[in-house]
Amino acid sequence: MYIGRLFTKRISKIMIQEFSVENFLSFRHKVTIDFLATAEQHLMEELTHEVKPGNRILRMAMIYGANASGKTNLLKAIEATWYLLYESQNTEDHPLPMYHPFRLDDNRPTSCDMTFWIGDTKYRYAAKYLEKEILYEKLQYTTEAGIMSLLYEREKDKEIKFGSTLKMNANQRNLFNLETLKNHSVVSTLNKKNIPAPAPLKNLYEWVKNKIHDQNKYSQAIAIAEQAIKNPKLKDLILDLLSRADLNIRDFKIVEQGIPEELKMKISGNLSSFEKVFKALAKQRKSLYFTHQAGDETFDLGYEMESRGTQVYFRFARILYDLHSGGHVVLEDEIGRSLHYELLLHFLELYLRNSNDSQLIFTTHNLLLLDESWLLRRDLIWFVEKDRNSASSVLYRASEKGIHKNLSLLNAYRTGKLGGKPLLGSTILGGIE
Repeated sequence: MYIGRLFTKRISKIMIQEFSVENFLSFRHKVTIDFLATAEQHLMEELTHEVKPGNRILRMAMIYGANASGKTNLLKAIEATWYLLYESQNTEDHPLPMYHPFRLDDNRPTSCDMTFWIGDTKYRYAAKYLEKEILYEKLQYTTEAGIMSLLYEREKDKEIKFGSTLKMNANQRNLFNLETLKNHSVVSTLNKKNIPAPAPLKNLYEWVKNKIHDQNKYSQAIAIAEQAIKNPKLKDLILDLLSRADLNIRDFKIVEQGIPEELKMKISGNLSSFEKVFKALAKQRKSLYFTHQAGDETFDLGYEMESRGTQVYFRFARILYDLHSGGHVVLEDEIGRSLHYELLLHFLELYLRNSNDSQLIFTTHNLLLLDESWLLRRDLIWFVEKDRNSASSVLYRASEKGIHKNLSLLNAYRTGKLGGKPLLGSTILGGIE
């Protein structure tokens, strides 16, 4: 099957080129995931995006591994780095919520390093931090001349050093030094203080805040429906996808339901004891209903009555809207959960056909994807596994394993040539008489 293109080219891309992390959850030692495409020519136009001549970034990455191998932790590490960039803490003593060191290295700092693109500008951000303070951070970017230059560099107990290419006056520099507490980054200072920052810093902050997504975002169906009702384009896309998925859904609506009068009377009879409960229940509740088509007739079903697959695909439609609108990085854990395999393939193809400047990074246990040569390049498949001696997670690429291009990746994985599989014991239970 050939993946064509239906999108209109945009320039609002944001894409990760490379990411490294050390001493974060199960990653005791430094690991690196690289999204720069290799020289492989298979599906080059369909699965990669050229950020500048000669530099192509993979638009999708699949991460495999056994349970508890560290797949989800890798997504959390990427998420934590974005969080470090844009989220400031309330007080100087507030712990950094992204600090989760390897359990045997509680007193050692976490290190992260990310190279990414926003539009035609390449950034590189590196940081080292403990539970309550950032020990070091450095942010670089490419100028209009294409030269990698310093935005700022900061070390513990020292003034922030700003790059010579930034047009900053003494007052701006002083404000950043005064307002940047030890437990948040220089960029995230803009989250709490309206500092007249130079464009490269301000633009970066706005992009990360608006275009980067938490893991498994859009978990509230009511919120998705409310957004769609306010945005006809979003609602049209969601209904189109639900229709394509053959779910017989023609519309959805939010119904506000008050508390029954009989229940109100029972509670209000002893208001002193149930005041908090009464106030909470007295608020109108919102319920989501889907309208189904059956021949010439229609009927409504509550969201809770829909299948788990329908609920998941409703959420996926919202994610696809962001991916299609351009310049979004989406992290998704266990992407195939509760979906029929064909429906998962349909979603991935919809994404690849209708967006060229977003990035989808996901974990999965679905081995059938390894057999889809029309969908995959070997450089976008990664494996995570635990080192049995150190309990630390290691990370490697399928294209690094030397499997011949004519051999099936699925068969190679099943026979253990790619690793990333659980090591299971005997199926005979002992101690049972």
